[in-house]
Amino acid sequence: MTKRMQLTFFLLVAFLVYLSFGLYHLAKFETADERYWMYEDPENGRIHSYWNAIGDARWKDTYINDKPGVSLAYVSGIALLFKDKPAENLFSRDALQRKYNPQEVDRVHFLFRLPLLIFNGLLCLSFFWLIGKFSENRWIALWSTIFILLSPILLGISQIVNPDSLLWSFSAGAIFSFLSYLKVREKKFIFLTAIFLGFSLLSKYSAIIFIPFFLVAILVEMFFSHVEKKTSISSEVGSMLKAYLAVIAGAVVVFSIFLPAVFVHPTYLYQAFVALDGFRYVIMAIGGCVVMLLFDLILFKSRVLGWFFEKLKFLIKFAPKLISALFFLLFAFVIFSWMADVKYSEVIMRYVPFDMERGLAFQERTFPVRAILEFVPLLFSLTPLTLFFALFILGKSSISKLAHSKEILIILLFLVAFYSAVLLQGLLVTIRYSIVMYPMMLVLAGIGLWELFSWGKLQMISKAWVTLGVLAISVASLYLVRPFYFNYTSSLLPKSRIIADAWGYGGFEAAEFLNELPNAQDLLIWTDYNGYCPFLKGRCIIGKSNGKFKFKNDDVIPDYFIKTRRGTIMYRDMWDTINARYLYEKKDPVWELVINGRAKNYVKVYKYVPGNVQ
Repeated sequence: MTKRMQLTFFLLVAFLVYLSFGLYHLAKFETADERYWMYEDPENGRIHSYWNAIGDARWKDTYINDKPGVSLAYVSGIALLFKDKPAENLFSRDALQRKYNPQEVDRVHFLFRLPLLIFNGLLCLSFFWLIGKFSENRWIALWSTIFILLSPILLGISQIVNPDSLLWSFSAGAIFSFLSYLKVREKKFIFLTAIFLGFSLLSKYSAIIFIPFFLVAILVEMFFSHVEKKTSISSEVGSMLKAYLAVIAGAVVVFSIFLPAVFVHPTYLYQAFVALDGFRYVIMAIGGCVVMLLFDLILFKSRVLGWFFEKLKFLIKFAPKLISALFFLLFAFVIFSWMADVKYSEVIMRYVPFDMERGLAFQERTFPVRAILEFVPLLFSLTPLTLFFALFILGKSSISKLAHSKEILIILLFLVAFYSAVLLQGLLVTIRYSIVMYPMMLVLAGIGLWELFSWGKLQMISKAWVTLGVLAISVASLYLVRPFYFNYTSSLLPKSRIIADAWGYGGFEAAEFLNELPNAQDLLIWTDYNGYCPFLKGRCIIGKSNGKFKFKNDDVIPDYFIKTRRGTIMYRDMWDTINARYLYEKKDPVWELVINGRAKNYVKVYKYVPGNVQ
């Protein structure tokens, strides 16, 4: 079998594994906000609203959300070809209670999720080509793509109808395309970058971070090229700035075409490119930098930039190593201190839940502590295999110059840019908020795998056998966490810690228990979180139902209560009332699901017994 056939075979196997795990349990859960996109907000869901607006030429109504999430309308929107009105026959409403049709729920979930799963899988196949272009190594491209396809977190998010599901894949496409352009300087990669960036912004406005990052990547590329290859600065600056401005212009065009509301309300374009917290100053800095580069190019043939590069060329010897060393030490500190569960780790983590976001407990921490906390979700949601290879390449690039030192540096600078932005906003990121980081880390892991098996006698091992080992370990990781992929937490993290909660997972399993009870269709169930009612045969109430449902008069008392970690936080007062009035002296649930063996990530079902009321 030729090398090309081997690569194609392994890539196809990885894709089929991705699909087989992704299709498993695909319709059997519902996360917190999915209903708004599929069937509930404002009528039959946001995706339905977008296509209605397009069909009726109501351009201003194509602005369906402040994410804006339009990319979902084009991928998951394929479902509307098979069910034009998603909410039709889905549930009936009686006052504050709902009664769902579980079979119809299953169909809606499958129709909206399948296109998303397939699309992201196919897009990952294109990453093999792109990574191969900028790495100039098809084994690195293959291994990186396998790591991306079989990442539990990326597979999990690709099952969920949410803007983040496409943000990560379009963002990865934008970065990989731009790195390919920097490597081969072919115009088609400018075109691809513009398309990917446009759709990244149509997924979520946070993709705006790529605009300053691409400029930084250009400066790094020109610096390396001038110092190592002695290329002409003026020709480099001219071609690079043309490419950069073309990418931005192309992204604006793509964004505007697919969100025609901007032609009615140009402020939406402003929101996408300028209005994010503090980003207007970044845009001003970018504009100032571009103007200075053009000024230097036109008047001085870029001699000023060349002079700066000459003065700074000493950095090329140690800056990449220093940045790699800093990340290696940071990652190693986080990993080993949390693994050991030592006292200083406990001091840092105490009173700072992973989903604190902008909470006071996070804000009160010192800047170094906040910086450390930002990396915990990312590092412990990578599989031990990929984390090891990412650490290996950081360690090796800290002490020696490698063939891919420049690519490693650019990826690490992206990490710097991303986490600097969230720290400046005072935001503690969760796995979902840092989803764009995973493809970058997995490319580092792919490079690390190549470097390890190019070392000494290890290079004698067939790359095909290495690939089989990678596939086997990746499949095992997915098998052990199935079907709750997006709740994956590395075994390196002590079981007492969590970096994710159910987020709707476990609803189908809880419903399976309740639906088997006598008179299941007549039961009334109260749940403190979304994602549970759609699978129940009986009547269901979610939370406070806009504050109208209160446990005061005992005139409507649920038969069962579903409790989750996040719901307990959201409805702490209600749970105090429930425990005092309806579950008095009742300690044990009648059913419980602990996700991935972490006791804090639970779904519990309690039964109301009249004798429990005080």
